[in-house]
Amino acid sequence: MAAAVAVSSTTTSLLVLPKVGPKIVVSASFLVAAAGMALLTQLELDSTYAAHILPGLILLGLGLGGVMATAFQGATSGLHHEDTGVASALINTGQQIGGSISTALLTTIASSATTDYLTSHQPSALAAAQAGVEGYTATLAWGSGFFLVGAVLAAFLIPNRALQPAEGEPVIAH
Repeated sequence: MAAAVAVSSTTTSLLVLPKVGPKIVVSASFLVAAAGMALLTQLELDSTYAAHILPGLILLGLGLGGVMATAFQGATSGLHHEDTGVASALINTGQQIGGSISTALLTTIASSATTDYLTSHQPSALAAAQAGVEGYTATLAWGSGFFLVGAVLAAFLIPNRALQPAEGEPVIAH
């Protein structure tokens, strides 16, 4: 997943963003991330890493890389040089706060799904293991839904104009 984030964040901002604009990049990246999470909702106790987990993680990484790189670029584009640090700090802070809130929410969802499964099945080691899988897949389904909502919001709210370099900064490539 980390490699997919690195590849996506570097190639998307250089190759795709200048051609199609931020609205399409962010919306499409959210859809790719949603597809990755949706794949992971299919996990079962006997799922293997290479066949069942890795494809979803790669898609998730590709989508997240496209969203994050474009968001950071968009937050600092067209600003005066002395304001880019503040803009970058604000988006980083928003990302950290959003991550904390979503972790708390998704942990609650996982705990609820796990508890619901355990209370409706006979106690056993197999039931406990399956309850863990149920918690993860419920969380991944909700996460996929959040990414779908993000794609729709991005399609309506993000302007599709070319991002400008910060004022006074040299342009490396177009």
